[in-house]
Amino acid sequence: MKALLLKDSYTIARQMKIFLILILFLACYGSSMSGFAIIYASMLPITALAYDERSKWNTLAAMMPYSQTSIVMSKYVLGYISIGIAAIISCLAQIAISLYKHTNFEVEGILAIVAVICIALLLLAFTLPFMFRFGVEKGRIAFFTLIAATGLGSMVFGKRLAALFEFEVANTAFIGIILVVITIIINIVSIIVSEKIYKIN
Repeated sequence: MKALLLKDSYTIARQMKIFLILILFLACYGSSMSGFAIIYASMLPITALAYDERSKWNTLAAMMPYSQTSIVMSKYVLGYISIGIAAIISCLAQIAISLYKHTNFEVEGILAIVAVICIALLLLAFTLPFMFRFGVEKGRIAFFTLIAATGLGSMVFGKRLAALFEFEVANTAFIGIILVVITIIINIVSIIVSEKIYKIN
């Protein structure tokens, strides 16, 4: 799988540079803007899949000693690494800004980033099976539909979600743990579904 990850990294090297610059730029405007960078990170596996389709990589991979599980997992791991890097840089940038402005970096800010990470992971989990089944173009439609639905949901339920952060930190942390557990379960199911879809194709 390491070789597959290196292949994807070299393929999307230019996008990775833009990705890192985007994170640093958005992080300077606060945690809410840096959240967009974390969401954007979940799109990098889609870019890698698009290059694979154009170069007929799947045909070549069938003749190479790579298991179907490794090929599928490489895209998920690429997404996990990208989201993790975005989250770490965003946290460090927010801490640096807080120290520069002599303001406190509150626990709620970390919990908010955790929530955004879960959203990015859920988008990845819901999108990749569509990518493997229908291809990147139709898969992108599904991805942006999910983003639109997420944005609409945040507008409709934004006040209720914001109210969660008015509770005590312990209660908010408990809700965060539940969200993390749900995210992990959905990602496991997504990987299983993607493997079966890839075998069918």
